[in-house]
Amino acid sequence: MTGLQYWRPPLRPTLGTTPAPMHAVPRSASEALEAHYDNLHLLGLDYVDHVMTHFPADWKVTPERSSKEQRQEEWMGLENLYYRGLTRSIGMSHYCPQHIDDVLEIATVGPSINQVEYHVGSGDIDHVIQKCRENKIHFMSFSPLCGPCDLKDPLDSLINGALVSDIAKKYGPHVTGSQVALRYIVQQALEEDSYIAGVIPKSNNVEHQKSNAQIFDFELSEDDMVRLKSASEPSAEGGDCDVP
Repeated sequence: MTGLQYWRPPLRPTLGTTPAPMHAVPRSASEALEAHYDNLHLLGLDYVDHVMTHFPADWKVTPERSSKEQRQEEWMGLENLYYRGLTRSIGMSHYCPQHIDDVLEIATVGPSINQVEYHVGSGDIDHVIQKCRENKIHFMSFSPLCGPCDLKDPLDSLINGALVSDIAKKYGPHVTGSQVALRYIVQQALEEDSYIAGVIPKSNNVEHQKSNAQIFDFELSEDDMVRLKSASEPSAEGGDCDVP
């Protein structure tokens, strides 16, 4: 698991991650700068399009890495990267409203993205979408197909489960359940001023990548959007907002 996440510039591979261990975040400003230079060297780049802090604490939530002051120091470190031209934008992941407030209190560069688990069945697990919208932070879904989910019932699968497959049938023989699950989020992102930033499905399978791109070939009806929004399974994993 890694601490800082990266988007690379166009015409190069689109996503890279720092090899720094997760227990090292939030970082001090000097640690953030050092780690960023290390990763630029490993990536063979002189800047990236985006870098984000991965979590408002370390995974173990140790006191020295889990505080408002530590998050603020790390954010100032990320701003330093931005002002040096080493990244075009900076953001966060797993941040709840109170963690966002910690950053906004001292920020001179606003977060462009907050990446949070969001998919059919999850709801707004961290009650953060409106907070992001109010502060013009794009809310980005990770795990849009609930990849890490421990399904209570296989019928809740967002790839071939009952709900998404039933809806998929309405849009043609080649539309799949996973396309419906992805389209549900992207369709919200296409709404004006939604500040929903879409999805980041991960696949090294070319056919799956092509299938993901085909979600722009159809549009879900309002009734189907309501059905998907009303789903309560597969549920998301809470706990991020318990971080002090």
